Amino acid sequence: MQHLLCDDQCFDLILENFKFYNEKYKAKLLAYVLMVNHIHFVIYFEEENRLSDYMRDFKKYSSLQIRQYLSANYPEKIEGLVYKHRKQKFKFWEDLFDSVHLYTRKVCETKIDYIHNNPVKAGLKNHPELYKYSSASFYFAEKPVKSMLLHYRDVF
Repeated sequence: MQHLLCDDQCFDLILENFKFYNEKYKAKLLAYVLMVNHIHFVIYFEEENRLSDYMRDFKKYSSLQIRQYLSANYPEKIEGLVYKHRKQKFKFWEDLFDSVHLYTRKVCETKIDYIHNNPVKAGLKNHPELYKYSSASFYFAEKPVKSMLLHYRDVF
């Protein structure tokens, strides 16, 4: 598995896409973690659940932005990703995504704990809240911080 989210700019592109598509689809992030080779997030739709549309658009546009960035700054990283398949010329995200319905607070807390512990399991930090590209610090903060996140307790 390649490490394509290789610097702060790549992570910032992902976060900007979250902001844009959250507004477009009336959604809120409950939790996220951005790793060098994958991302996890929990999303809540305030009105209509449009997860498939959200993911299609998020993956399409973030892939384009990251490809442009990597081509300009790390061309060696994308050499193996260029291919011709149907109309796609560049494959960044996997076709499918895991979708789990979080039907109780307990299930939500379990998933969020799993997400937040990714950097600890990867040996990047000793505590989840110390990892910069994660919502863990939002949940560990003593005082509420301004954020694009919605606390899961506001939903469950």
